[in-house]
Amino acid sequence: MPKMKIIHVVHDFLFGGIESYLYYLVQAQSANPNLEVAILCCQEERKVANPRMKTLGVKIYYEAIKPFEWRLSKYRRIQQIVNNYDLAQLHIYKPLLLEALSRSKTPVIFTVHTAGTVRREQSKYAKLKVKFQVSQLNRCCLGVVNNSKYSQDYWLEKGVRKKNNEVIYNGVLFKENFDRSLPFATFPQLKLAKFIVGTSSRFIGWKRVDYLIQAFSKFLEKGGDGTLLLVGDGDERASLENLSAELKISDSVIFAGFQTEVTAYQSVMNVCVFPSVSEPFGLVAIECMHLGKPVLVMRDGGGLQELVEQVEPKFVVENVDALADKLLTLSNANAEDSQVAEQRTTFAEKFNIYQIESSYYSYYQSLHE
Repeated sequence: MPKMKIIHVVHDFLFGGIESYLYYLVQAQSANPNLEVAILCCQEERKVANPRMKTLGVKIYYEAIKPFEWRLSKYRRIQQIVNNYDLAQLHIYKPLLLEALSRSKTPVIFTVHTAGTVRREQSKYAKLKVKFQVSQLNRCCLGVVNNSKYSQDYWLEKGVRKKNNEVIYNGVLFKENFDRSLPFATFPQLKLAKFIVGTSSRFIGWKRVDYLIQAFSKFLEKGGDGTLLLVGDGDERASLENLSAELKISDSVIFAGFQTEVTAYQSVMNVCVFPSVSEPFGLVAIECMHLGKPVLVMRDGGGLQELVEQVEPKFVVENVDALADKLLTLSNANAEDSQVAEQRTTFAEKFNIYQIESSYYSYYQSLHE
């Protein structure tokens, strides 16, 4: 039987959850003897932000597309590329790109990585874009894959009506070998911390790292003793540092910046907190659960809430005050039951990328029946 040829279409190779998920998925798909995998990156090779995708040993095409790219020659070249494959899996929404792909000889499936957020949907442009995207998904795609039930419900409510509309969760290639001493060597003050509250995130508005800083401040006010470890970077870093200073907790907060060995930092956290609003999935939560860590999220966390609710619903909190109280409870608890940590790890294993790859392969096959 000839191999099924799949080409993934992405905007760029960056550092976020979508890119991590694709990095894991392509590795797992490359190990499937029935698949041949390639990537089409809509960025110039020399401008790619994160080069790790190049290490996977798969064919990568580069065809840069500007935000409002009107040159038909660009889209014709893309059509020529995807015509060599059995299925094009689109991971970005660019209206003209989707239109061009739908006019190629290759069926297109769209992978939903967004589900809208309270802050994003306030603009008229965002609402108009959603309506147009729904129209295109219904008209141009053979199928739609959602990375959570939350995402699927969001787009169903917006009007997506596709027969091949499935939920396939994002997966993780869990890192078993990492240097747990690295965070302590890099930030020696961690050695003195009695209780480490942490997150690993982009510092952008809807990730709501400010909620975590406010909750940690209240935790300290209520007698808590600990250190806040913030791993990541982004546009809001300066304002978050200012917030820590205003709350007079800077001495208890470590801004670790972007780190390549994120698992090592997650491993030293006593509790991991992800206060995002309307998160489509929440890859980092699964990574932390696999380490046996308790994970706290917000009630309006979208896919994050969906995940944590399945294993420890008591760790879904309503607001900043409730988050602070939960941190205090966890810090005052005796040594955690190892069986509870094992239950978290077992739950996280459901998202092992090789199991997710198997689900994708079955989905691909169903489209060709």
